[in-house]
Amino acid sequence: METSTIVLFVVVGFFGLGSTVLGFIAESTKLTRGDIEVSMTKCIYPANPAFALGLVAAILLLVAQIIVSAVTGCCGCCKPRGGGFSGSKRTISIVFAVLSWIAAALAELYFLQGAAWNAPVTREAAEGCYYARNGVFRRAALLSIVATVLGIKSYLLLRAAAAAGPVAILGTPAAGEPKHDGVAMGHPVALVYGQPPYGHYPPPPAQGYGHYPPPTAQGYGHFPAAAPGQQHAQAV
Repeated sequence: METSTIVLFVVVGFFGLGSTVLGFIAESTKLTRGDIEVSMTKCIYPANPAFALGLVAAILLLVAQIIVSAVTGCCGCCKPRGGGFSGSKRTISIVFAVLSWIAAALAELYFLQGAAWNAPVTREAAEGCYYARNGVFRRAALLSIVATVLGIKSYLLLRAAAAAGPVAILGTPAAGEPKHDGVAMGHPVALVYGQPPYGHYPPPPAQGYGHYPPPTAQGYGHFPAAAPGQQHAQAV
């Protein structure tokens, strides 16, 4: 595993896991109905750790998502097409990244909602004193770890696609190689008499006519000389 991948695992895992742990701690320390002081017209919410823990957890998750998006090039959408970034790997990586952001958005909503109802404030009691339900921080913590895992998975898919590189297709030259249009290109060979060429052809005889026998005295090859008066019927 490369150093950059290990660093990403450590950094993103730290922020994502930290957000999850803080969410579970906030769930156990949040305000309950008995903690809220109720007067005739006021609801007094005392200070408690859940307010700060919820805000810090939301910030840590947001930082983790931003890091993954920056490293993967806008969740894979900003990566150039072609090579290893085309096809199913790119599509699956984008799907994981989108799902990661959806989970992170829901987690942020629960974190902020829980923190808002655990803030040390005084509210009007005209419609009653509200407080965060059980499980609001727990749901946020679970969604936080899901978002972190999906983001890392999206990064791994893009890394695998980049490592694979372009695949050479039969008949298609790789990048930087000249196209031959289906014709086998090679170095030209000059055939010189007296020297054997690169095939299995035997060298020509001393006369220079290949395997053809030397011409006869009449100069017509194997054709017999025509009789007097019949030369016009001979094929030359």
